[in-house]
Amino acid sequence: MKFLPFGFALIACASACRQSTEPPVSLQVTLESSQLTALAGDTVSFTVRATGNNLIGVVMDFGDSGSDQYAMGGALTARVTFKHAFETTGTFTVRATVTDAVAGQKEATVGVLVN
Repeated sequence: MKFLPFGFALIACASACRQSTEPPVSLQVTLESSQLTALAGDTVSFTVRATGNNLIGVVMDFGDSGSDQYAMGGALTARVTFKHAFETTGTFTVRATVTDAVAGQKEATVGVLVN
């Protein structure tokens, strides 16, 4: 597995980020948060894990008008970590949307309470 840094995101590609000759698989996406409760101004890490056929990229919506994205370059599997600081209090639904060239899009969400 190799890790490719990009700003605040880190991607891990298995199988040298190549396209598969195997039959298509369903797109699987998970989203984990380093904290489910944080203080305003705290930086929270979010890890997206995806398995698919030809992963194109992931778009993050942090629920507070902040967003980020990362290109996956056709990987079969990926792990991307994003960091985000919430500046205001409230309950935020963080959404990761992964796009696969074969299987389409799939999302995962996690809630974060900011005090």
